[in-house]
Amino acid sequence: MSASDIDTQSCRDESRCRGVAVRIRRLLAVVVASTAVTVTFADPLLGGSAAQAAPARLADPIAEVASGALVLARTTTPSFAAWRREVAEEVGLRLEIDPAVLEAAWSRADAEHQIALMAALAQIGTPYRRRTSDPERGFDCSGLTTWAWAQAGHSLPRNSTQQWRAGDPRTIDTAQAGDLLRYPGHVMMWLGVGRAIVHSPQSGEHVEVQILSERSFERSQFFDPS
Repeated sequence: MSASDIDTQSCRDESRCRGVAVRIRRLLAVVVASTAVTVTFADPLLGGSAAQAAPARLADPIAEVASGALVLARTTTPSFAAWRREVAEEVGLRLEIDPAVLEAAWSRADAEHQIALMAALAQIGTPYRRRTSDPERGFDCSGLTTWAWAQAGHSLPRNSTQQWRAGDPRTIDTAQAGDLLRYPGHVMMWLGVGRAIVHSPQSGEHVEVQILSERSFERSQFFDPS
């Protein structure tokens, strides 16, 4: 089954069509994610070739819906609000957070923060790659925040500590969803509720949403990079 199999004439409204498309994409995502990707390449140092597992992007329903929301994020149309709400549903399900609480926090953030947030969520499943900020290749922690905020029109320093020093300090009471959290040696984006964040964690892993431990959260510092 593919997206072309959808009979759009039978869809009575946009939300129903979108729901059918999302379900199909998720079905395809399971197939793709279960397929191992291997490439063979010549190693100029060893003078031979070897089979290596290529760092592959994992298909993820949050990223699928957030990608659609990002397209509409610069608008205030009901369509964007509907997509944002669907992203909140997916993230809430993943992190066991009330989606209504997430969506309310996101709707309170200014437009730039919402764009950066949707951009980061759209990259869930992208592999960690050191010193990289490229959706096609991967992200390290500051690479993800740099790229996400670039979608909102802001150029951030490439290093996590430099990003923190250039930003404006915030607290959990003054921060917006989309603001950043700096843990020593690491930077993350806050989802606007509790200890929930999106980040590119470390080598061998992928961009993900996560609930920070209380200890990690207490050691982290909020800042607004805009």
